[in-house]
Amino acid sequence: MLKRYDRNPIINADPNSKWFPKKAYNGTVVKHDGVYNMLFRGVGEDWVSRILLATSHNGVDFEIDPTPVIVPENSWEEKGCEDPRMIYLNGKYWTTYTAFDGTKARAAIASSYDLHQWQKHNLMFPRLTHTQRENLPDDWSKAAAIIPENINGRYYILFGDNHIWPAISDDLLHWLPISAPIISARKDHFDAAYVEMGPPPIRIDKGWLVFYHGIDNFSEKRIYRLGAALLEHDNPHQVIWRCSKPILEPRESYETVGYTDLVPGGYKALRTMSTDDIDKLAEKKLLPESVFCCGAILEDDVVRLYYGAGDTRICTATIDLPTILNS
Repeated sequence: MLKRYDRNPIINADPNSKWFPKKAYNGTVVKHDGVYNMLFRGVGEDWVSRILLATSHNGVDFEIDPTPVIVPENSWEEKGCEDPRMIYLNGKYWTTYTAFDGTKARAAIASSYDLHQWQKHNLMFPRLTHTQRENLPDDWSKAAAIIPENINGRYYILFGDNHIWPAISDDLLHWLPISAPIISARKDHFDAAYVEMGPPPIRIDKGWLVFYHGIDNFSEKRIYRLGAALLEHDNPHQVIWRCSKPILEPRESYETVGYTDLVPGGYKALRTMSTDDIDKLAEKKLLPESVFCCGAILEDDVVRLYYGAGDTRICTATIDLPTILNS
C-alpha cells in the first residue's frame, strides 16, 4: 500500500526566502553516488518560477541551496522556468522544464555536470503542430520526461498535458515528435478528461514504469490524481498495461488546501489571494485539489514518489511495485 511520509511536507515555501516565499513544489529527484539530488520549482513574490537545488543523504531531509540554478534568461521563458524532470545519463544530469513566456508553455531542456551550472539547449519542439485542447497554440508543449537509457541507438521522451505523446532523438538535443499519442483520457475513469506526463519513466522487469496525472472533469472542483502505465522495454511507443485506479490522490489537508494553480480566475486571481481566501474556497468545495509528481526513484521493489501537494509544498510517499501493478 502507498505510505505517506509521516513528517510531510518535506519542503515548504519559506517566507524569508527571496526565491520561494510563495510556493515550493513539483520536485524531481535523481539519486547518484548515494546522494538524493532534487530540483524543484520555487515561486517568488513576483510570481515568477525559478528552479532550485536541494540535496539529501536520506531522501527526506533536504538542504536547499540559497540561490536558484535555472532562471528565466530568454524571451521564451521570461515568466517562469517550471516543473523540472531530471535524469542522469552519459555522465551528465539532464533536465527538462516548462518554459513559460506569459502566453505559451513549451518544453525546454538543459544539461549539467555538477547540478549548479546548467547549459540550456533551447526549446525542444519549436515547430510542434499536434492537436491541442481548449484552443491552445499548436506549439504548446509541457511535461516532458526523458526515458533514462539509450534504446537501440535512440533516446525517447514522453510529453504532453492533454495527451501523452512520444518523441525520439539521436543526441538528446534534437527531438522528433510522433503525432499519435500513446496515452489519452479514458471514459469513466479518474483520467476521463485529461492526462499529463509525470516523472521520468523507471525501468522494471516488466517494462518501463510510467506515472502520469489524470483528472476526471474540467469543473472548478477538478482533482489531479496519479496513475501508472507500463511500456515495452524495446518499444516505448507500446503501452502494455495501464492502471484502472489511481496510485495517489489528494487526501491529507496539506494536499487538498493550497495555492493551487487552477483556482477560479486562474493564475491572475491566485496572485491576489490570501490564505484566508484559499481556506474559504476549500470550505465551499471550490478549490481544485492536486497531487503532482515530477520525481520517482526505485529502491529495491519500492518506489519513492516526490510530489507537489496543493501546488504549494513538496511531499513524499512510498509504494511497492506489486501494489502499483495491481491498481
